[in-house]
This record gives sequence, C-alpha cells and structure tokens, in this order.
Amino acid sequence: MGGLYHEAGANTSIRILEVETVERGLAYAEGCFETFRVVRGEVFAWDAHAARLCRGLAAWGYDLTPAMLSEVYQRCLARAAAVADDALVRLTVSPGPSPWGILRRAGNLVARVQAMSMPAGREPFHLRRAHWPWPPLPREAKYLADYARLGMVLHRLGTQDLVFIHQETVLSAAVANVLIYRDGQWWTPTSGAGVLPGVVRAHLLTSGVVREAVCPAAWLDDCEGMALANSGMFVRPVATLDGRNLPASLEASAVLRATFPPSIGRLM
Repeated sequence: MGGLYHEAGANTSIRILEVETVERGLAYAEGCFETFRVVRGEVFAWDAHAARLCRGLAAWGYDLTPAMLSEVYQRCLARAAAVADDALVRLTVSPGPSPWGILRRAGNLVARVQAMSMPAGREPFHLRRAHWPWPPLPREAKYLADYARLGMVLHRLGTQDLVFIHQETVLSAAVANVLIYRDGQWWTPTSGAGVLPGVVRAHLLTSGVVREAVCPAAWLDDCEGMALANSGMFVRPVATLDGRNLPASLEASAVLRATFPPSIGRLM
C-alpha cells in the first residue's frame, strides 16, 4: 500500500510506502560500489576492483564467488557497450531486503550496473582546500556510508573541486586520490584513515613513480604541481590550488601517464 503526496508549491514530492522489508543498502547503508571506465570492452585493473569490492562486502559477512564476479563483470561490459565505446560504469552491490533489525541478514546480494558515455573534456582542475569535519575513518573499500557523509559536506560547500584537510594533514580530493609534486618527486597521502586505497593510486605506487607518506597541509603551500587520480579519469593535472598557479603540474604528470598502456595514455 502507498501513495504519492505532493504539496502545492513544494519543490519535491514524497511517495509513502507501507512495507514489511527494506533493502539493507537503503536501511543501513550496507554495501559497496566500484566505478571504472570501460574502453572498447576492456577495464583497466579489473582484478583490483573486484578484490576491493569483495573485501568491502566481507565486512558484513557476504561473499562474492568467482562465478558471481564473472557474471557481474560480463553484465558491466554489456551495459557499457550499449552506451558507448568509452563508458563510465558504476557497479553497486548491496544485500537485498530483510526484516527490520540491524543484525538481520538478507538472503541475497543485489548488483546494480549504471553506465554513461564518458564525459568529454580533459581540462586541468582548479581546486581549493576544505576542512574535513569528522575524524577520518579507515577506508578499505568504497562503502556506501562513506559517500553519504561526503555528500553532506559537498552539498553544504556547493562544489566538489576540493582537497580535504584534517588536523593539518592532506587526505584526498572529493572523489579522487591526491598526488603532490615537490622537489622532483610525486607523493600521495598514506592509505588508511580518510584515504581510499585507489586502484590507479596503487598502480602508480607499484610503478615506482609515486611514493606515499603522511603529507602535511604545508606541502600545499610550496608544491610545484598536483594531480588527481581515479579510475574514471586515470590521472589529470591540477592547474591551481586556492588561486595559486601550479606550473609544473602538466609537464610533471607526463611521467604518471607514461606508466599506462598506450590505449589508456591517449585518453588522458
């Protein structure tokens, strides 16, 4: 039973439903997601995405078998192919419906696949600093709950072109890992509290062109360049931070782009 209620002059409406069960992802933010680019039927570092997704779901005691992962992967490729040769895909996996109660378990997982044509444009970013208002939490995976908090902050600030700082330490950008170029070396904040172990970040670390460290906020005052990294754009330079030009960003990021296969490098 249910119905739609809309008040004259209101900017939204509300649908009222009477239910016996609610999906766990909606009721308790149980679930994880992965975002990645599918270019002509190929995903860069899919195994790393799959491993992180499984690690996240294991926090609630749910397992994705190899057969499940294979089926999900094929569905992602098919959905991407239906949209564009170069598509951005979001895969969200969460437990299905269960009765009321935080310790209840769902009998199944639900995977949702979204895809859109990769937006055009490779312009450098113009960022500003922002304070992260809560103690940073460990981020072993892309938990839905983490992004609910992020959404609160971004809606309040009205932009996602930000670099977050907590207790004078650099954490991350809104939806990407931060790379900082100082004295001829690329650095990225150490993974852990407040810093997602990004797939592209891990690739750059393994390639040896980036080193990780606790990055003081003061580094943002004297760095010569910056870039952002995630599995949608791979690597993109930052032109300015708080209005200060970062002249080395574009040239210095060439060494980052060179670590990728040519088919990926041409997209950056």
